[in-house]
Amino acid sequence: MKNILKIIASDIKRLTKNVVAVVVIIGLTVIPCLYAWFNILSNWDPYGPDATSNLQVAVVSVDQGLLVGNKEINVGEKIVDNLKENKTIGWVFCETAEEAINGVHSGDYYAALVIDQKFSADLVSFLSGSLENPNIIYYENEKKNAIAPKITGKVKTTIQNSVNQAFISTLTSTFLATSEYLIKTDEEGNITGAAIDKLKNLDNDMKAVILLLDSYIALMDSTENLMASGQAVSDSVDSMLSTAETMAQSAEGAVDTAKIAGEAMSKTIDTSCNTMNSTLDILATRVNSLKNDAVNNSTKVATGIAAIKEVMPTEETAKNIYEKAYENESDEVKAILDAQKESLQQKQADVDAQYAVLKSDLDKLDAKSKATNEDIKKIAEDVLKDIDNCKASVESLRAEYKNTVAPQFSATFTSVDKSVNEIERILNYNASSIDVVAASLGDYPDMMSQSKETLQKSKEEAEAMEAKLAKMIEDIEGMDANEQYQKFLELAKNDPSFLGEFISSPVKVQEQYIYPVENNGSMTAPFYIVLSIWVGALIMSTILKTEIKNKSEFENLTTCQAFFGRFFITFLIGQTQTLITVLGALFFVGIQCKHMFLFWLACSWTSFVYSLYLYSLTFSFGNIGEALSVVLMVIQVAGAGGTFPIEVLPKVFQVLYKFMPFNYSMNAVRECIGGFYKYNYWIYLAILLAYVALACINGLLLYKPSMILNKQIEKSKEKSGILI
Repeated sequence: MKNILKIIASDIKRLTKNVVAVVVIIGLTVIPCLYAWFNILSNWDPYGPDATSNLQVAVVSVDQGLLVGNKEINVGEKIVDNLKENKTIGWVFCETAEEAINGVHSGDYYAALVIDQKFSADLVSFLSGSLENPNIIYYENEKKNAIAPKITGKVKTTIQNSVNQAFISTLTSTFLATSEYLIKTDEEGNITGAAIDKLKNLDNDMKAVILLLDSYIALMDSTENLMASGQAVSDSVDSMLSTAETMAQSAEGAVDTAKIAGEAMSKTIDTSCNTMNSTLDILATRVNSLKNDAVNNSTKVATGIAAIKEVMPTEETAKNIYEKAYENESDEVKAILDAQKESLQQKQADVDAQYAVLKSDLDKLDAKSKATNEDIKKIAEDVLKDIDNCKASVESLRAEYKNTVAPQFSATFTSVDKSVNEIERILNYNASSIDVVAASLGDYPDMMSQSKETLQKSKEEAEAMEAKLAKMIEDIEGMDANEQYQKFLELAKNDPSFLGEFISSPVKVQEQYIYPVENNGSMTAPFYIVLSIWVGALIMSTILKTEIKNKSEFENLTTCQAFFGRFFITFLIGQTQTLITVLGALFFVGIQCKHMFLFWLACSWTSFVYSLYLYSLTFSFGNIGEALSVVLMVIQVAGAGGTFPIEVLPKVFQVLYKFMPFNYSMNAVRECIGGFYKYNYWIYLAILLAYVALACINGLLLYKPSMILNKQIEKSKEKSGILI
């Protein structure tokens, strides 16, 4: 212990008497702290608006916009306008895309955003059924800086998300605003009520179809019974043959008479319909003329109304077409008309109704003779619509005669002709021919049975469809009682924009920071402070001598005494370096620190461990130890997880990570800055004792074995004439 104290006293005495040595020692104490402070300050807030606003990013929009009706929409210009209000990046708004791109190539801008010329059109392309993604072309100069592209790259993503969110929000808000139709379509109710009415009408129609199919099936049953009696009829045919010839002759005359009457009736109907349509055409022409006069020449309005009165239809114009057709017709024709009486009278009623509407609107036109031209124009338009409806009804009536009654006449007359011919042919047949006819009649029940099966299947399908309709009506009626549906309607009615914003960004991340750190500088402080302590220890191990030249001054000097005695100056300077660095980081730089004393304690302990370890390498291995100190620093700077998470580094660094002293020193300092977790702080400091043990092994056990190698290296250096 005596020799250790003598070495310490001797070293202090020599240092204080040498001005150069004092200056060097002062430099040793200051350089590491400057390294730490400047690096912490340079990383203080590189991602904040104050810093990123200095990064120049060019923006240009070549969007040609989109014409919707009479309004031009240009989304690209709106994006540029919004960016002008954004101060997080140093936006440079260029006139042309070439200017922006050339600026990126030359290095004037870190990046450039070029909004495509079809941006607006592609944004709404889904409306036309062909989806096209709108493009914002992003140019980036990755050569200029390693970190800047990462910052500007976030700008690209932010703009994309903002445009997408704004688009979804606007689209959703518009949809919900139009969904007022769900809430109220008219004075009588909402869309569910309207849908139920339509479905109920369809349900009634399906029930009518089912009833009709039932009627046809019943008719088939009757027909089957009729056909079944065909064999019995054949037994009586012989008695009919005697009167068949007389009946055939009478039938031929009746058919001719009926054909003539039917053709006359068809001509009468056709002529009546043509006359009505001609009258309507003349009326339409004069109403059109009146309408044009009301718009262009108000002085002719009275004349136009007078002209319309001349052709204004009377109540008898469209009446009794059916009755006229019925007059003076033969019994055969009247029988056919009676078969279609209900349908024909319904068509006739439609014609009468349309003529009544027309007559009512014409009366209004006459009564409005002193009204404004705009009123006359409106009534004239209604009259024209009435005329079109009348013509449609007349044509429907004509079609009913043409497509239903006339074919029935033709079918009846043809049937009668065939019957007469058949009777005449039967008269010439013998008894055996009658048996053939009876056999033919026997085939009809099979044919009728097949038709009946088809009708029965159709009826079953109609019943199934009607059941589904009833279930659908029940479900829709139940919507009004659904709580979620009512809440949706209420929200859509009260605040569609709020719901639009929610749908565009439904998830909100609630941030809960564990061990929050105020700024990036405080986050990087553990790495740069620990690195500066290592750098300080490294400089001392290369500048301060570890070997005692004049050992004769000390009695029985041992390796242990020499090791610890000479280490004291290194320890003292290291602690001074650390104290200055810590105080400057806390009060000059202003890093966050929740436990200041323990922060200093962790740094002080780290300085002791690093100084002792690097001192031991130089003490035992000389220049080789100095080289090892540099290598260890380089490895730890790259792979100790100071700047990037250790998980993203190559595998070799992940393996070495647990053996690096930086790891435990930085984690202990982080505990002081962010907050403690259990006993981690003391565990990290305790682990550093392993490097104290390694330092003692290096300095005490490996010193003498390495002396021969050190002497050989020293001789080689002296021979070079260059190396110190």
